[in-house]
Amino acid sequence: MNRTGLIVALSAAVIAGLTFAVFPELDLWLSRLFYDAGSQQFVLNVSGVAQFFRRGAMWIAWALAGPALAAPLVKLIQPRRPLLIPGRAMIFLLTTLLLNAIILPNVIFKAHWGRPRPIAITEFNGAESFKPWWDPRGTTRSSGSFFSGEAATAFWTFPPAALAPAGVRPWAFAAATLFGLTTGVLRMAFGGHYASDVIAAGVSAFIVTWLAYGFLYRWKTARYSDQKIDQVLTDRISAFHAQKLFWRLTLMVSVLTVARLIALHFSVVDLFPDEARYWTWAQTPAFGYFSKPPLIAWIIFATEHVCGDSEACLRASAPLLYAATALVSYFIGRYVYGERTGFWTGLSIAFATGLIFSARIVSTDVPLLFFWSVSLLAYLHLLDRRSWRWAIVLGVALGLGLLAKYAMAYFFVCVIVASFLDSRARALWRRSEILIVVVIACVFLAPNLIWNISHHFVTFRHTRENLDAGGFTFHPFGALGFVASQFGVIGPFLFTAFVIALVRPARVGVERQDRVLLAFALPPLVLVTAAAFAASAKANWAAPSAIAIVCLAVAILVRQNRWRWIYASLALGVLFQFVLFVSDAHADRVSVPFLANPDVYHRTIGWKNMATNVRQMAEQAEAQTIAADHRDVLASLSYYLRKDRWPILSWPTSSVPTNQFDLDHLLTSAAKEPVLYLTNRPLPQRLSQFYRAVETMPPIDAATGPNSMRRVFVFKLSGVVREIGPLEQ
Repeated sequence: MNRTGLIVALSAAVIAGLTFAVFPELDLWLSRLFYDAGSQQFVLNVSGVAQFFRRGAMWIAWALAGPALAAPLVKLIQPRRPLLIPGRAMIFLLTTLLLNAIILPNVIFKAHWGRPRPIAITEFNGAESFKPWWDPRGTTRSSGSFFSGEAATAFWTFPPAALAPAGVRPWAFAAATLFGLTTGVLRMAFGGHYASDVIAAGVSAFIVTWLAYGFLYRWKTARYSDQKIDQVLTDRISAFHAQKLFWRLTLMVSVLTVARLIALHFSVVDLFPDEARYWTWAQTPAFGYFSKPPLIAWIIFATEHVCGDSEACLRASAPLLYAATALVSYFIGRYVYGERTGFWTGLSIAFATGLIFSARIVSTDVPLLFFWSVSLLAYLHLLDRRSWRWAIVLGVALGLGLLAKYAMAYFFVCVIVASFLDSRARALWRRSEILIVVVIACVFLAPNLIWNISHHFVTFRHTRENLDAGGFTFHPFGALGFVASQFGVIGPFLFTAFVIALVRPARVGVERQDRVLLAFALPPLVLVTAAAFAASAKANWAAPSAIAIVCLAVAILVRQNRWRWIYASLALGVLFQFVLFVSDAHADRVSVPFLANPDVYHRTIGWKNMATNVRQMAEQAEAQTIAADHRDVLASLSYYLRKDRWPILSWPTSSVPTNQFDLDHLLTSAAKEPVLYLTNRPLPQRLSQFYRAVETMPPIDAATGPNSMRRVFVFKLSGVVREIGPLEQ
């Protein structure tokens, strides 16, 4: 890292800047090398292999940053242990990573430099006008082209090269330069950036590296040695450890949440049809929807207006709300058992296997668990003293919980059970605060009840049909399967401790304060297990019981000093979280041979690819309307074709509505023709009763993994002869 390198970098910046300023068409010429005029696409934009290498390049860069990221975390847990890497190296790597990969490309330039990307300009079948590198004007302020963020992240390998031994340092810099250029060329081949963007990323990365290295290692003004940095961190973290455990938990949960948000950005998992369905609801906020109360749609509506409509943004509320749930669980454990139990309860909730899985999905269980935990905390406070404040909190939390998912009604059953187990719970019924709780909860729920009344109780009817779906028969193995699934939802170690407490209470020493938590753990489990005996039940149907189960199990293990169980549970959670981080980023390639369906992501992969194929077929057929008869297909097309011109309509499958699309987007005889119709039943003769011209199109096969695919049959319809109704089977 001498002056020669800086002179070379600055010279390259001046030469490239002037060249691309005087001859801006050079950017277009270089981008055109990767563009196929026949298909009007960039050649690698649809290549799965190229996309794999693109993601792999980012993982390589972040893997090199791994020691620097892990060093402060390990130090936070064990302050007396020396840093994993020298202190100056840690600061050097983290500072340059923050500047090169995040602040410069994403915070500064992308937010203020509106240069359209190649794929968006008219020269490459887009709608924007080309701009040279020096012109910040454009309509893409939130995602401008200048300069390349992924190339900057790849060029960040300059700092690790600068720390290489002197003998191999030139080779390390050459490898870093080649790695950055290769990543930049890939971005050009995808139509994401110009050559000038890539060069700017490389030059800026080198200059930042040179300045940071000089400040920390060469200039006399550098004040801190590696030993000094280590000692300062030891002193500060030791003082931090002496403070309340809440702040330690907050930091750990915050780091976990940031990691989850970053992982969502790298995930290639398509929106699951349920998630896409909730997104369609969010486009028209209302007080109710066909199958769920409205809060999930309101959350997505707010999230979309904050950060956009990408998959990662729409799912961002899940890790944030689960972080809040973990912190509220800390207060529950602390209030009942003390600060130490509260800390381990919050951490165990954060790393419960079911919650780890759910933190990647925007679902109704996410807000339900948060408001359930707030309600439980407020209820526990009301048991011990009169408080209008906690009564208001409980009423609001109950009302919002019911708007999240009707399973919040379990809370009222739990309160009744608690009345049989605890004298304080019985006394609460005679206090005036209970009235304010009920009134507030009813006020929040009233608009949804009115909506259901005006829609013939469609949501309640759908919920009942879900319970009746398999008919009422005796299924003992279904009940056993549901109970077994709770070992996966809660975590095997904590749920085992809970089961032991139920079976042998004398052995674990169940105490008076445990009874209320038992009242909030058992009813959902018992009711859903009974439902599993009679019909069917999903593993998440008793999810609210997780808060009390984890808190009670942790308290018992802490009392008995069975720390290995707690540590094992957390270790399993960390491992499962890491596995999901990696597998989500490569979901389209994950396959486990010994499973019945080796492609474990087959339910959540292929929807985007299907929509792309539908778009191409609709354009070829000059379709004016797209219709389908399956709600999963309708939801996925609505999301992934959200920026296209076609209305997505539902072919009715029954005389009564069977989904929200039947209420809001029903196919009628007035739909513009021709209609592109998608179905999973290849029976074109059924369609002739409604349309005069029925043309069978090639079926669409969308890969759902390395070994599986999803097929839909396609028909082009025109000449409607009667009002659209259910098709014959």
